[in-house]
Order: sequence, then structure tokens, then C-alpha cells
Amino acid sequence: MELKGKKLLVLGGTYASYNLVQTAKEMGVYTIVADYYESGMAKEIADERYTISTTDIDALCALVQEKKIDGVFCGPSEFNIRNMIRLADKAALPCYTSMEQWDSCANKDEFTAWCRQYGVSVPEEYDIRPDMSEEEWDRIDYPIIIKPVDGSSSVGISVCRERAEVIPAYQKAMDASVCKRIIAERYIDNGGEIFGAKYLIQDGEAYPYLLIDTYVVDPFSRRSLISAFTLTPSKYRDYYLREMDQKVRAMIRGMGLKNGTVFFQSLPYRGKIYFHEMGYRLSGGLIYKLTEPLMGINDMKMMIRFALGGECITQSEVEKIDLCCGGKYGAQLMMPLKPGTIGSIEGLEEARSLPCVTDFIQYYTVDDTVLEKHVGTLQQHFGRFTMIAQSEEEIVRTVGEIQRLLIVRDKEERIMNYLSFDCERLSAVN
Repeated sequence: MELKGKKLLVLGGTYASYNLVQTAKEMGVYTIVADYYESGMAKEIADERYTISTTDIDALCALVQEKKIDGVFCGPSEFNIRNMIRLADKAALPCYTSMEQWDSCANKDEFTAWCRQYGVSVPEEYDIRPDMSEEEWDRIDYPIIIKPVDGSSSVGISVCRERAEVIPAYQKAMDASVCKRIIAERYIDNGGEIFGAKYLIQDGEAYPYLLIDTYVVDPFSRRSLISAFTLTPSKYRDYYLREMDQKVRAMIRGMGLKNGTVFFQSLPYRGKIYFHEMGYRLSGGLIYKLTEPLMGINDMKMMIRFALGGECITQSEVEKIDLCCGGKYGAQLMMPLKPGTIGSIEGLEEARSLPCVTDFIQYYTVDDTVLEKHVGTLQQHFGRFTMIAQSEEEIVRTVGEIQRLLIVRDKEERIMNYLSFDCERLSAVN
């Protein structure tokens, strides 16, 4: 499909849409960005920009007609995805999902029900309420994790090891939930490791294209459960393909998902994998920065193409999928910070220049402030390094070098680096 000159409306002009606009422009697409703010990183590089709230569907629909826009899309913002669905429906533009499908995937209660229907293992759940009886309290097997059923970006999540922590965590999750519902489940204490499976969907047929291991920042105090490091190929690849892949493909079909990209997060523990979340969208980690150099697959380009009326995934792209990554290894290292205002950044250029570092995304610069409320959310990260190497050992050496070189200090010259990633965690099998 020829995309050059096609017009794409991007909802959201902040950094979350920057890579989307950049990628679309590289594909020859004419980009138009709209949101409530007068400026933003994505707006600065777009071909056209408008100050229209992404919730103002009527105004956006008028813009679509006036500018003869061919498609609408957005980054991983769940808020803007809902606006995208509404606009696509009203303006008769392509959209990979319906509101019903989106709500079913985004709601953790419904996702758990789908998993149980198709034999996909999930952690034990608890019905947490402020008016619980003593008998209900006694049934809880700690630790448990409490989160909003409609949450994202790790906001509103708490791990409770005792009864005194439960109600405050319940309230925190309720405050973060738009629909005012929470989910509580047994917290699987596996050292902070997450297994991820990512699928591409074309006309209802699902294809796994990346299996990845992720390690959270702080598995000990559990104050920061955001990702610190990811590595592919996954050490659980063979088990997953043998025991779970066909069940998950059947579940995707049963949910009625027709096109797009979907990812599942799960917890390896005692020889099994327990699913706990899914996302029917592009991941915030810009995973194409791994898959494109490893196997020539870029899910962002696919989603842009579909939004403009093309196929989500072509047969030639299906044939490129390689869950063994051609014998190579891909990894991403995130750099979390302590709260404070950045005074200086040391060693960044040296770290970016290391042999197997292929990309770096920087979220903060000098004079920017990391707030206390950002701890435990994706806003805690200073940046994200992507690495491609011939061996896991080369990845490990590079991680050590990056963490040695890159030092962020606050205005009082105190080191803001939060926790270094311990590569010894890679050898553990849960």
C-alpha cells in the first residue's frame, strides 16, 4: 500500500506521541497532531498542529472532513485510545478495535474471566472491601497485590504483606480507578520477574512475535514495581510455546480481536506461568526498537498502516517472525531516579556510545523534577537504553558499563540514581 501523502491525525502532542509522529513521517505520511495543549514535543515535529482537546469529537470530526484526513491513531495513552475509537466511529475511519473490545481487554476482571474460560492460569483473587468480616480477613493469604481494574502505567498499585496495609492500598487503588473498582490477588513473590508475550493479529489470526523477560526495579521493598530491565529471547520460550501459546491464540479468537497488536504480562512461578494483565495497544516500551533490528518487524509501522486503510501484518512480515531472534539477544535497560530536581547528568554520551547500544530515549533533562508521587510509576525513569548483542554476556557487560558511567545528580550534587540492576537476577529460573 502506498502511504506517501496519506494524512494521519495523531491524538496527543506530548512525548508519548513523539515516536509515533516521527515514524509516520519516515513512512512518508503527512502528520497532523491535535490536543488541548498549545505546544508539545510531538507537535513540534508534526506537519500541522491544532489546539483541540482530544475529547472534543465533534471538533476533531470537522477537522477530519476539512483536511481530508485518511486515518487517526495515537500512542500508548489509554485515555486517547478511547477518544480515537469514538472519533474513528463517528468519522468512518479505520480502527483496529471497538469500544466493547477495548473495555473487555482493559478491564482486569473481564480479562481474568477470559483466562479462566480458556484454561490460562491466573493468580488467586480476593474480594476486598472495607466492611469485610473476620472470616473473610482470615481467608487472605499474604502477600497480596491490589490495583485498579482499569489502571495503567503502574499507578494505584500496592503490595500488602499484612492486614494493616490492605485498606490504605484499597483506597489508593480506588482513587486511581475511573470506574471505582479494584482487583486484589495473591502476590506471586518470584523475585520481581515478569514474562511477556506479544502477538500480532491479522483478520483474527494471532501470531506470537516476541517473548520477553522483564525484571522490576525493586522486588524487595516492592515500592517500585516498574520495569528495570527486559531481555529477549525469553528463557521460558520453550515452555510457553509448548504449554500456553495455543490456549492464548484460542482466547484471542474467542475475545473477537481481529487486528492490531496485543501483549500479555504474566508471572513465572514454580514451573508455571500465571497471567495477570493484557494490553490491546502498542506498548509504552517502544518494543519495535528491539524487533526491528532483530527480525525486521516494526509493530508501530504496522499499526500506522492499518490506521490508514492497509493490512495490519503482511504475509512477508509473518515469515520474518523469529522467536529465537536469529541467535542474537535484545535488551532494554531503564534508569529510575530518586525524587529531586536534576542538577547535572554525567557520562550519558559515553554510555550511548557503547558498542551494542542501538538506541536511547531520554525523559528528563537538567532542571526537570522527579516528584515523590512518580516513584513506582513509569514517570520515575530517566531514560531507556536499547541493546542488541551476539550474546547474553555482552549484554551483561554493557549494563554494568552503563550503570557505572551514567550518574544523575540533583541541585545539591546528591546522586539521584535509584537502584542499579543486578544482572545476577537473570540466571534465576522461577
